[in-house]
Formats: sequence, structure tokens, C-alpha cells
Amino acid sequence: MGREMGSSENEAEARLAYVREFAASSPYYQAMGMSIAEMAEGRVVIRVEIQPSQLNADGIVHGGVLPAIADGAMGNALRTLYGASAQVLTAELHLHYLRPVSGGALIAEGRVVRSGRRLSFGEVEIRDEASGKAVAKGTGIFVIEPKGS
Repeated sequence: MGREMGSSENEAEARLAYVREFAASSPYYQAMGMSIAEMAEGRVVIRVEIQPSQLNADGIVHGGVLPAIADGAMGNALRTLYGASAQVLTAELHLHYLRPVSGGALIAEGRVVRSGRRLSFGEVEIRDEASGKAVAKGTGIFVIEPKGS
């Protein structure tokens, strides 16, 4: 049931609308300060306004915050290909931490590398919005579970 990028314009718009609503209605995204900044088929940019609760005792973004952001960016990039027809479930996530960040906002760009019937692959880069410098880079493997099965 894999989707090919470049499907009909109406289908693509319906999937993008689904992703917008999915993110906007997510209590987790709201608590994390996450919102979709840009979106196209196979690509999502998430913006996260760092909250004081996301800082560790040293005043830098806690290491556990970045995988959540990475997962959201890659998962939603895949969701742009499947819309409401399937659940996108994280199977594996690898993240390389490149530099600490202490506040402001982060931008995470998630991209689909390959989308298959059951497994799909994504990549992500998280940048400090103010400096544009990369904070983390990663990859993920996702299980595609058709809804209604």
C-alpha cells in the first residue's frame, strides 16, 4: 500500500490536510511546543519553541527532547504520503547530537528516503533557528500499518 510521490493533486492535498490536523490536534505536540512550519509530499519542517521545562539542570535542551522532535518530523513526512489510510509507527530511531542548544527555537526538517509497503525510511536534520547551525542529524525506520487491518 505504499504511496508514490507525485499522486493526484486532490489526494495529495487531502493527505497534507490530514497531517496539518493531526499535528494541530495532538496534545503531545502542544505540550512540546511543536508546530508544522512547512510541508510538501515527503517533507515536513517542524518548529519547536523551547520551553523552560525542556532544559536540563545545565540550562541546555535535554537530550530526550531532540528524539521526540526528530520522530515528529520524520513521521509526519511519511504521513504526507499515507494520510488517514495508515498508521506510521516508529520502529527505530538513530540520532547524532552535534552541539548543545540552550533555548530559542529549533527547526527540524524530516524527509522520506524510501517508502515501502511495510517499512519506510526517513532522515532528519534539527537546526537552531537563530544561528542555522545543525544541532542533530538522524535516521528512522517506520512500520506502515494500514488502518482497518
